[in-house]
Amino acid sequence: MKNALFGYLFLIVCCFQSCTKAVDFDQIDNVQINTNYIVTQVFFNLEAPDFLNEFGDELNIQSNLIETGISGGTDKYLEKIVFNVETKNEFSRTFNVTINLFDASKNLIYTLSPTVVIPPNSGALTTQIEIPKKDIGLVINAQYIDFLLFMSSSSDGSIISPSDPSILNFKSYVELFLNYTTE
Repeated sequence: MKNALFGYLFLIVCCFQSCTKAVDFDQIDNVQINTNYIVTQVFFNLEAPDFLNEFGDELNIQSNLIETGISGGTDKYLEKIVFNVETKNEFSRTFNVTINLFDASKNLIYTLSPTVVIPPNSGALTTQIEIPKKDIGLVINAQYIDFLLFMSSSSDGSIISPSDPSILNFKSYVELFLNYTTE
């Protein structure tokens, strides 16, 4: 019995010894990892009553201030930041969206350029705004983001009717492109 056990043990050791290869940990010195992350910021649908006050007067400006959902600490690995805005406009008005970034004290630190233009009666549109490399540090450290929506006046002077079935769809997200290298 001892001979059989010794024989099995010998075969197992031989098998593991012949099937394994020495690991070269020096290979890990030159690793490059490219990845991207998507951070959703805001999604909303605005209907006709959203553009009217309690007296039926038009509100030409809408503002939506939120926390960014992006935090610093990865900026040394960031290669690129792209803001994406997806819209669909059923209104017969043009909308312009200015995107402002604020610090923790809600002081303006950056305004994305260009302004997002949403044409009247437009189907699904996507606008991409790439942040210049020199501005990545400002953007990644912003604590708040404000979507300032301006509605143009009508060409005939009319106001939006509360029963107008039109909807403005708005969705924004940020893509962070990272490149991590070891050396």
